Amino acid sequence: MAKLTKAEVHAHKQSLREQDRMCEAASLKKQRQELYQSKEWYTIRALLGNTWAFFYILLGARERGKSYSVMLYCLTQWKLYKKPFTWMKLTEASTRKMLANDAAKFVDPDLYRSFGLKLKTKGTDVYDDGEKMATVLALSTAHNDKGVALFDNDNVLGFNIVLDEFQLEKDQKRTFDVSYNLVVQLENLVRSRKEKIRIFFIGNTTEEASDILALFNFIPIDFGIYKLKSKRAVIDYMPNSKAYQERRKGTVGDILAGHTSNFTNQLKNDITLIYKKRLLHPTGIIMFTKDKADWFTIWDSNVIAPYNKEKLSFRIAMRRYIDESFSAEMRDNVFAMYDARSYKFKSLLVQKRFTYELSLIKRQ
Repeated sequence: MAKLTKAEVHAHKQSLREQDRMCEAASLKKQRQELYQSKEWYTIRALLGNTWAFFYILLGARERGKSYSVMLYCLTQWKLYKKPFTWMKLTEASTRKMLANDAAKFVDPDLYRSFGLKLKTKGTDVYDDGEKMATVLALSTAHNDKGVALFDNDNVLGFNIVLDEFQLEKDQKRTFDVSYNLVVQLENLVRSRKEKIRIFFIGNTTEEASDILALFNFIPIDFGIYKLKSKRAVIDYMPNSKAYQERRKGTVGDILAGHTSNFTNQLKNDITLIYKKRLLHPTGIIMFTKDKADWFTIWDSNVIAPYNKEKLSFRIAMRRYIDESFSAEMRDNVFAMYDARSYKFKSLLVQKRFTYELSLIKRQ
């Protein structure tokens, strides 16, 4: 057997050391994942270390204390620095329940006692011992809040804003555009400010990915932490804890619907319609609004992709009054092709966005 040269021996040792490092890193990752899943209660401390972010998205993990952890943070900021916060829910019915009886259901009882709160309400505002501590708003009434003095120009402490339970349940009727109303409400609250902003989105998963997640051009597939620096967002998509899974076994909800995403908290994504091949010929444009961000290009007769300035004469207007000739028959044909699963999609995100736009249209 030929004797190895010094360079070959050195390269072999380097290779062994690299393999050891990779094995150690994989082992540490597995240990972190096991520790993460074994922890029963959630804390946002690590997430707040991403100081570059505006948006902190807490997704999944039922009964793990996501809302509790964010409320603890907001109350701590209030007691230490007198920094008010805004708490939002999807509907006005939810906010009315939180504000009823001087916000009796707004703060968890143990937090109420430990912080020595003395809450009273006036309209949508919550006062602690006579000082304004929080404002509770509904996303559904965002347009009604335009022109209302929600923005404080003298605010030097910054903004803590929370949207709790931001996802529609699968049987919940869609009565407004969640994404658009969110943008309107955030504009009402922070205007052009770019400093000292922390916006928390808290949600369990449903059978469909959230409308709001699509705003970040990202749909998480696997559990984990995702850092979207271009969007100044960090997503913590967490599994149910082992303690929760054990606690759920044999309960009424587990027996009747334990397999659904409402209890597994895992997004179920249909990837059978994702088209991975090369796109060849653009054949048409589907227009949902005047805004080109809401346009899609049809490629090769049935593949839907984002509009990218393609110049085509064949256009389908999905609504009236968007500066394009409207045909109810052509619009209904889009619905028919979608219902028959005849369309393919360039990516999962495109599929979610296209489905969302269709859901906003009331067929006539």
